[in-house]
Amino acid sequence: MIPGVDFDQTFCATMRSTSLRLLGAIAAKYGLSMRRWDFTAAYLQGDLEEGEVVYCSMPPGYDVKGSDGLSRVCKIVKPCYGMSQAGRRWQRSLFPWLTEWHDKSLKQAYGDPCVFHCCKEVKTPNGKRREWLIVGAYVDDLLVLRSHDDEHSLYHRFTTDLQSRWAVEDEGDVNDLLGIDISVEDAHVCLRQHNYIDRLASEFFPDGVPSDLKRTSVPCLLDLPQLVLEAVDSAHEVDPSLQKTFQSLVGALLYCATNTRPDVAFAVGMLCRAMSRPTPELLVAAQRVLAYLIRNRDVGLRYAASERPLFGMTDSDWATRHSTSGWVFVFGSAAISWGSKRQVSVALSSCEAEIMAASEASKEAIFLKRFAEELGISDGAALELFEDNKGARDLAYNPEHHSRSKHIDRRHFYVRELVESGDLVVPYVKTDENMADFFTKPLPAKRFFALRNKIMNLSFHDSPSTDSSTPE
Repeated sequence: MIPGVDFDQTFCATMRSTSLRLLGAIAAKYGLSMRRWDFTAAYLQGDLEEGEVVYCSMPPGYDVKGSDGLSRVCKIVKPCYGMSQAGRRWQRSLFPWLTEWHDKSLKQAYGDPCVFHCCKEVKTPNGKRREWLIVGAYVDDLLVLRSHDDEHSLYHRFTTDLQSRWAVEDEGDVNDLLGIDISVEDAHVCLRQHNYIDRLASEFFPDGVPSDLKRTSVPCLLDLPQLVLEAVDSAHEVDPSLQKTFQSLVGALLYCATNTRPDVAFAVGMLCRAMSRPTPELLVAAQRVLAYLIRNRDVGLRYAASERPLFGMTDSDWATRHSTSGWVFVFGSAAISWGSKRQVSVALSSCEAEIMAASEASKEAIFLKRFAEELGISDGAALELFEDNKGARDLAYNPEHHSRSKHIDRRHFYVRELVESGDLVVPYVKTDENMADFFTKPLPAKRFFALRNKIMNLSFHDSPSTDSSTPE
């Protein structure tokens, strides 16, 4: 098959990790149960587009030539594994069925096209009741959240129709998805990655964690930004073996940092800046992050019922050449989205760095706000994005401080547009209470664990005691 001739598009969407965390928080807040369904040989259940003709060579063991001496080929009538467009064809068969099911009861979310939701009144022999049904699709798996599961429920009707149309298996209460371990403990929905961390430990520390790394309780030391800056600026010759090991380890850590472990997001983000020019010191720093994860393998996000609506916090650090933007959004008592990102240009003041961080965070804020409204967990009120810099907060509302802000690129005032449209408000928060500080710089152990416990909704019993090697 020739790309651009026999097929054009191959994109197949998958449910975002942010969506999974949000669904976990919704399940905890509203007491919804979560169940996993798996499609058997999913790609074979898709359909080719009308007029689409695909041929393939004969399978091993079959005659490749006919009695007339001409070569034989097979005409494919259903998408199959190995076809570049098979995943797309499968999704284009499943999604229309979901949106048409039961008189279009399920609505496809614009924020994530792999999430389908329904919250409606259902008639039962005992009267009417309001039910939730949310379906998240990840390739050949469905994560289904429901409020009721008796024979009169939407969930029962949905699964009955699902089994009559598709070859599926009920895998029971969900315990893992996207490589993330999911459990319900004392009314908390917990997301962890201890199995993934165990695999990293066996791969990178086959003989156990080095003794010099066992004593450090935090994922990075205070000198990490300087080590990264020196490595990027230096003209040292890169050892290919060191580079390969470093890139492999940091890439593996990144999967933790972006899914369930905001506590290593800053450290991993800093290490990513030196992917092309690692040093032995940075490899040790990456190993320190892994050692921290192994020591805290059972730590994860713990979502609970909470009356507080979705809110966010933003911050920046002006200590390095390119400042670091940090933000976090919390729902259900724990983070559902966070980021630690190098700013694209050099800020000339802390106020400038803060407004750049706020505008970066506001992009995530507007996405989450609209997504939450679609799912029916928000009343449409302005989302709070807390800021601890008075100058940046002023700029978020008005074009003030002209002499200090006239050079700032227009794109960094996106937060002001959202404030003026009524989508955001930017309240002030004290620096000591700003959780986004967690994503902008290495912190002393005491503050690190205090913020970690707030962001991940952990108890203080989850914090190991510090020792002499811990930065204070």
